[in-house]
Amino acid sequence: SRERERERRRSRERSPQRKRSRERSPRRDRERSPRRPRRVLPRYTVQFSKFSLDCRSCDMMELRRRYQNLYIPSDFFDAQFTWVDAFPMSRPFQLGNYCNFYVMHREVDPIDKNAAVLDPPDADHLYSAKVMLMASPSMEDLYHKSCALAEDPQELRDGFQHPARLVKFLVGMKGKDEAMAIGGHWSPSLDGPDPEKDPSVLIKTAIRCCKALTGIDLSVCTQWYRFAEIRYHRPEETHKGRTVPAHVETVVLFFPDVWHCLPTRSEWETLSRGYKQQLVEKLQEEKDDGEAKEISTPTHWSKLDPKTMKVNDLRKELESRTLSSKGLKSQLIARLTKQLKVEEQKEEQKELEKSEKEEEEEEDRKSEDDKEEEERKRQEELERQRRERRYILPDEPAIIVHPNWAAKSGKFDCSIMSLSVLLDYRLEDNKEHSFEVSLFAELFNEMLQRDFGVRIYKALISLPEREDKKDKKSKKDERKEKKEEKDDETDDPKPKRRKSGDDKDKKEERDEKKREDKRKDDSKEEEETEEDNNQEEYDPMEAEEAEDEDEDRDEEEMNKREDRKEGNKHCKERASKDKKDKTQMVTVNRDLLMAFVYFDQSHCGYLLEKDMEEILYTLGLHLSRAQVKKLLNKVVLRESCFYRRLTDTSKDEENQEESQELQEDMLGGNRLLLPSPTVKQECKAVEENVGLIVYNGAMVDVGSLLQKLEKSERVRAEIEQKLQLLEEKTDEDEKTILQLENSNKSLSAELKEVKKDLGQLQENLKTSDDKKLQFEGQLNKTIKNLATVMDEIQSVLKQDVVKNEDKDQKSKENGANV
Repeated sequence: SRERERERRRSRERSPQRKRSRERSPRRDRERSPRRPRRVLPRYTVQFSKFSLDCRSCDMMELRRRYQNLYIPSDFFDAQFTWVDAFPMSRPFQLGNYCNFYVMHREVDPIDKNAAVLDPPDADHLYSAKVMLMASPSMEDLYHKSCALAEDPQELRDGFQHPARLVKFLVGMKGKDEAMAIGGHWSPSLDGPDPEKDPSVLIKTAIRCCKALTGIDLSVCTQWYRFAEIRYHRPEETHKGRTVPAHVETVVLFFPDVWHCLPTRSEWETLSRGYKQQLVEKLQEEKDDGEAKEISTPTHWSKLDPKTMKVNDLRKELESRTLSSKGLKSQLIARLTKQLKVEEQKEEQKELEKSEKEEEEEEDRKSEDDKEEEERKRQEELERQRRERRYILPDEPAIIVHPNWAAKSGKFDCSIMSLSVLLDYRLEDNKEHSFEVSLFAELFNEMLQRDFGVRIYKALISLPEREDKKDKKSKKDERKEKKEEKDDETDDPKPKRRKSGDDKDKKEERDEKKREDKRKDDSKEEEETEEDNNQEEYDPMEAEEAEDEDEDRDEEEMNKREDRKEGNKHCKERASKDKKDKTQMVTVNRDLLMAFVYFDQSHCGYLLEKDMEEILYTLGLHLSRAQVKKLLNKVVLRESCFYRRLTDTSKDEENQEESQELQEDMLGGNRLLLPSPTVKQECKAVEENVGLIVYNGAMVDVGSLLQKLEKSERVRAEIEQKLQLLEEKTDEDEKTILQLENSNKSLSAELKEVKKDLGQLQENLKTSDDKKLQFEGQLNKTIKNLATVMDEIQSVLKQDVVKNEDKDQKSKENGANV
């Protein structure tokens, strides 16, 4: 089929029509404007099933056609895909039920003893029941980790993962790499008779075998989905000494709601305390055993005197030396004295041999002993930490798994594998149990593809029709007419200017040509840089605008400078607006985004038109080519669908969107138009959906009970999340309280020191006041004394002046007399 497809492609390429279509149109040969750089699409990969997903049965040839790399056992002859009935399109499987598993080490024993029987003596190989247990993150985690929401930070967007890597399953491991579904054979005595008519019989088989292999009690599960039935034609064989005739073995793969087995927070805390207590008890037992061994070790020969010892002591010493402790006391004494002499002789010989070498090797031995001691202590510490880690449970609650290490000839183990790993099977996986796991992974992947494809189909139906090309042409004609009118108005006065100044106009034209050449060079450089930048990021909104603008530009006059300037300004404004809008985008339809992301494995942001067609054809809705083409015309742009336009909007437009209710007839496609009775029966079953049963004399509505159960589970999950947030908040509050207490203590200590300093300052102030008073008194005394002294000095000075005046008068009188 691949070779035929290649030949068809080659013939198309050789055909003249193909060549004509490849030739560039004269429109595209025109000179491109510098304002529109070429966009480079990022690498694109998509993977999906290219056959109808509503298939309910499969034989050998069909299985080989669908899964070419899958190993098919020799006894296989038929498979029934019952997941189509368990999860119809009207009631798809809902992801986002948080569940996780934690596989314990083989050293750790379960808290409650496991009394389940794996291989009873009356095990019947006509039927086998096996389970696939799913571990999945919550819906919010799925959105943020796999969808790269528009409002998420850049770190989350860069580290996205495909949803198939986040959805995981608990599988058994036989050997190193041989995965197997957990389960076993039917037992009439333990599970009940007639599993063909009574569906609860095989459910009991699955519960018993799962508990025996993993320690998980699945009796808490409320819904058991019969996912697939695999039939093998077994030839005649001898089993445990008895001849088993040829028979058909039916393996039923169940998919239970194992997330209901997840323990609550309080139960998880009690479990963690129980495992810690188990560790303490084991350490205490090992300590007691070590002490007992130390007691049973033989004492040194120099410390023993057999003649003075009692019979019990003699027997203990003989037993510690692995000698017979039977006989009379005299025999025991003789036996022990003989052994002690032998030990003495051996020790003397060893001492003589070692005495010569002891002096030379004493220093080396000490250093080696120290190193060995340090290494031994380090190894003991690492072993102790490793052992404690085995008994310590993680913070988040999980379903604890205790693999039965004695099962499957001592080679059984458990592992948690993602859906992508289970789908990546190899040709070397040529065992029957690995075939069952791989087939389940393929079917589960197809179920998710169908559900996500139906979600895309619903979104396409709800979208409005795109505007026709005629309307666009009419709008373009109106623009042309307006521009021609403007040109007629502006072209009237131009001839007068040309007559008055031809030389000036020529110079201006030359200058403008030079400027245009520079602009072209700059625009080419900008195109190259923008191409490099846009290889990683591609905006579908800009691509759509680019296509519309290219069509307009082909019809406009390219030689007008004013239009170019206006176009450049308009493009710059639009680019700046787009940058602003990018920062304000919000993912409104998260479910639709996850549906597209599941098919777009490399997160390129678009799906090709041919792949979109394949997705819609494989849903089993029996759509025609015209219907599919009409749906895809709503979203396809340049042979690709940019799904971010459907899921992301700006914050301003977020509240303006209105959800349109779709009719069930539209969602069913053309299935209701078919004459087949199975579709009509399915529709009737969906419409009726009564589900009333009699239990303890009362009519019970199972559907309403399941709805209430789902509601209570959602409420419980929300309460646990709130409780976890409150616990985190209390931890933060305790930390802040401790910080405040520490700061309070430090501030109180500082306050005491300040008070001490204040007391000292007050004392110093008092002393300084006293000194001040003393100094003031002294100053007053000195002032008084100085005043008296000054008065005396002045009186003395006055007397001296009078005497001098008298002397002068006498001298004058004597001179006059002369």
